[in-house]
Amino acid sequence: MDKKNADQQPDQSTPASGPAAAPAKEEKSPSGRLGRIFRKGLIWLVILVITFFAGMALDHFLRYKPLSNANAETQTALDQAHQDLSDMQADIDELGRLNQEARETIAQLEADKKALQDEIEATTTHLQLNQVLVDVSNARVALFLDDIEKAKDTLVNTQGRLEQLLPRIAEYDPALAQDMPQRLNLIISGLDRDTETVLIDLELITRDLLDIEEAVFGD
Repeated sequence: MDKKNADQQPDQSTPASGPAAAPAKEEKSPSGRLGRIFRKGLIWLVILVITFFAGMALDHFLRYKPLSNANAETQTALDQAHQDLSDMQADIDELGRLNQEARETIAQLEADKKALQDEIEATTTHLQLNQVLVDVSNARVALFLDDIEKAKDTLVNTQGRLEQLLPRIAEYDPALAQDMPQRLNLIISGLDRDTETVLIDLELITRDLLDIEEAVFGD
């Protein structure tokens, strides 16, 4: 009987422990729900943070990336403009150098032209002086042959040639430049009156012309 009772006691104690354990489970369940809520909130927070940064990255890509590209293109265009400006300046410098060379060439050509004109003028004047000498010599020969008309014909153009020579003669001797035309007129007017005097005057003019040639055109 005691053994039976003893066997029954554990059976009675087991149900007693069951109701006591139930409240412990009920006490853990609120903290578990709080943990799950916390984990969900943390997940959503992470999602929000990721979404925020993704939005910032997208905003940067959509807003600032085109601006960065545009700025890079602008800088490239600016660099190209600077290069073009540098090339233009180099072209301007080259044109300036060529222009200076052209001016120097033109100046040299002008100097050469002036020298050539002076040479032509000197040669022409020398030829005119020689022609006057030839006229005077031919007139002297005609007078030696007593051909008065031939002497007159020879001296017809001499006065005009002498007039062209007067500026150069004046450089040599201003007084002689004034005297020679008058003497030539006396020679021409005296051909019919006094050939001896005319011959002397022609010889004097010849000497004067040779002196002028030596002084003005002599080497």
